[in-house]
Amino acid sequence: MKSYLLYGKTDIRFCDIPYPEDTAENEVIVKVRSVGICGSDIHYYKDGKIGDFIPKAPFALGHELSGEIEKESPLYPELKKGTKVSINPSRPCKTCIHCKAGKQNLCPSMKYLGSASVFPHLNGGFSEYVKIPAENCVPLKDFISYEMAALLEPLSVVLHALTIAGDLEGKSVLITGAGTIGQLCHMTASLYTSKPVVITDIREAALEKATEIGVTAALNPLEPNFEEKLFSLAANGFDVLLEASGASTILTNTVKFVKKGGKIVQLGMHHDNAQFPFAAFMKNELTFQTSFRFNQEYTLALKLLEEQKIDLTKIITKRFPFDEIPEAMKKASNSNEDIKIVVQN
Repeated sequence: MKSYLLYGKTDIRFCDIPYPEDTAENEVIVKVRSVGICGSDIHYYKDGKIGDFIPKAPFALGHELSGEIEKESPLYPELKKGTKVSINPSRPCKTCIHCKAGKQNLCPSMKYLGSASVFPHLNGGFSEYVKIPAENCVPLKDFISYEMAALLEPLSVVLHALTIAGDLEGKSVLITGAGTIGQLCHMTASLYTSKPVVITDIREAALEKATEIGVTAALNPLEPNFEEKLFSLAANGFDVLLEASGASTILTNTVKFVKKGGKIVQLGMHHDNAQFPFAAFMKNELTFQTSFRFNQEYTLALKLLEEQKIDLTKIITKRFPFDEIPEAMKKASNSNEDIKIVVQN
């Protein structure tokens, strides 16, 4: 079957790998139809790794994916051949202390499609077919497209961060970084609060996209009146900051815009040498918490799609055919104009 494997920095190669014929009773084979290119995919592509997840062998990226059932499981009769499904790429062990405590996203044995977090690595959606436990496949309503279903994973990531942020009713929200995660942050936060939801970025195309979708305000920190505009929207500072940029100095530069006693949730991946303004956090009694992947939020993400409360296709800026995955990755890793690039098969 066709597959595009990551061999190293900027090195994605076409490979004809074996079709995964041997399946357990509880497994299905899915023909991949749509794959979103994620920021972590770009890290693997540009750096050859992400954090301490270092590939030990070539593997297929792509953990944001959807498709149709190709081979059925006798234990899941509802998943007939041809059934359109979204795929939850997360496979925790369910037996460790973290899983038993309801924090499956922290499972040290987590198997994640398209990730080098464990070895052997699991091929993701950059392969024509994937073998997956049937329980990870969710049948879709007819009006939910393959590309919208592929973006359930990043939506789940954002919903997990909002779970950590707590009840947003009556709270103002500042979002730093207007990439995929930042855009989804403002789209979802706006569902839960009537107060200002503001996003910042230095890329004008990203700000234009946020404005087009309907954010309260989209501001460039390089503008001379940036601070004045922010405080005009939240005079005492924002109640919640969702940091989605991962920029190394972002907290130092934005902590002054957070209300005393406010909360910061970190979604963007920082390097270890990122700055942290301890004094400002202490004197203002700010809460800082990180957010990693998602836990039980996939079900809520699907519900938002089924109730048509959010249109994920609004963040898609380019589409590539499956056979142009190397070109799609090159574009995604170098573009300042795009938010979400999707591969279609």
